[in-house]
Amino acid sequence: MLPQPPAARVRTLERSVSCFVLGLLGLLPVVGFPLALFALMAFRRVCLEQAGEWNAARSYLLWGFALGALGALISLGIFFMVLLAVLASL
Repeated sequence: MLPQPPAARVRTLERSVSCFVLGLLGLLPVVGFPLALFALMAFRRVCLEQAGEWNAARSYLLWGFALGALGALISLGIFFMVLLAVLASL
């Protein structure tokens, strides 16, 4: 396997950090749901692009995935609680 050119390494680092930022913003209830999904998609894209290459921002990438997944679960939980409350009031 050929090593990545420097521009591709920089892009991988930038996308790893943006995954973290999106995951962090994805923790906002309801409003952050799309951002959490974008964090999960960014995680997948970076994993496919780096393909075994060393990523200096790997911890940011993993935290972005974890925060994005947690944010999506929180938003879905709130959505279903509100849905159940509305159905119970009928």
